[in-house]
Amino acid sequence: DRVSLLLDADGGVHACGTGAVVVQGGVTSADVPMRVNALSGVHVVGAAPLSHGGALAMTREGHTYSWGFVSAGLGLGSSIQDGYAVLAVPQRVHSAPPLRVPVNRPC
Repeated sequence: DRVSLLLDADGGVHACGTGAVVVQGGVTSADVPMRVNALSGVHVVGAAPLSHGGALAMTREGHTYSWGFVSAGLGLGSSIQDGYAVLAVPQRVHSAPPLRVPVNRPC
């Protein structure tokens, strides 16, 4: 399973591939990037695909969100889709303390 995540200049997340594209009531696959609308209220500064179609995103405030197929559910309330734990809506991972992320710092 392959997932690609793209960030736009406004801190929005776009996903394509297998499993990390959030749709009404579940997750699906897409050949072209689709905006993760459930994250519209936050400014994302980093995102990473997980194995088997899951994804993580980190906000400017240092909060972590997870969605898609997640093998362990990350301790979040997940449902089952196609035999896998799935987070159909990005959820904040509260068990992780906020990370301090330098933004717009020169290298």
